[in-house]
Order: sequence, then C-alpha cells, then structure tokens
Amino acid sequence: MSKVDSRRIDHAAVPVVASPSGLPTQHLVSARDGAEHLFVAQQWLQPGERVLLHTHPVEEAVTFLAGSGEATLGEETIPIGAGVSLYIPAGEIHGFRCTAGTMHVLVVFPTPDFAPTAIVEGQA
Repeated sequence: MSKVDSRRIDHAAVPVVASPSGLPTQHLVSARDGAEHLFVAQQWLQPGERVLLHTHPVEEAVTFLAGSGEATLGEETIPIGAGVSLYIPAGEIHGFRCTAGTMHVLVVFPTPDFAPTAIVEGQA
C-alpha cells in the first residue's frame, strides 16, 4: 500500500471487532495505519445496552453521532445524544447507556491502539 493510500481508510473494508466492553467496534485509525499517538474508532449501542463503568489511564474524547442516552462521568449522570461530545480526563470513571435509537459513537484516544480499560463497576 502506498503512503497516500494508507491515509485513506475505507470503513467498509475495516472489520468489526469487540471492544474491551464487548461493543461492536471498528478501529478506523490505529497503529495498523502507522499512528503513533492517535486511535479513532466507531462503536454502536442498541437501546438498553450499556458500557459498564470503567477508566482508562489516558484522556478520551467521545462524540455521539446518532441515538440518545445518558453518560455517567464520575458521580454525575448527564444526557447524551447526536451532536454531543465529551472530554473524559485520564482516570475518570465513566460509562454510557443507550435509551433510544442506535447510538453511534466516535471514540478517540492519544494512543496507537484502544486504550487499556479497567472495569470498575461491581468492584469493591
């Protein structure tokens, strides 16, 4: 693949895999593409599905492209949906729940692969 071709990612050619939380996920930009400090993925949640409370050792940006629901950020629960982005500092406990429509999420980490994930829900 030429250098120019490696910068164009055709989503239809990217396999869907399970994220650490089990969601269907496409790794759009990662170490596979030569990224050293950037990871971009898209994920989908159906109504009633949720991502358990968890943390990452790095900051994260999450953009909601479709659907609606709620996010837990630390002790706060806020509404989320299409047109909303969240900045999540490193180490902050967070999770999401889809309440309506298919939630389409864009996830960005400053790492070359999906950031390490520690599930904290249910932990004493």
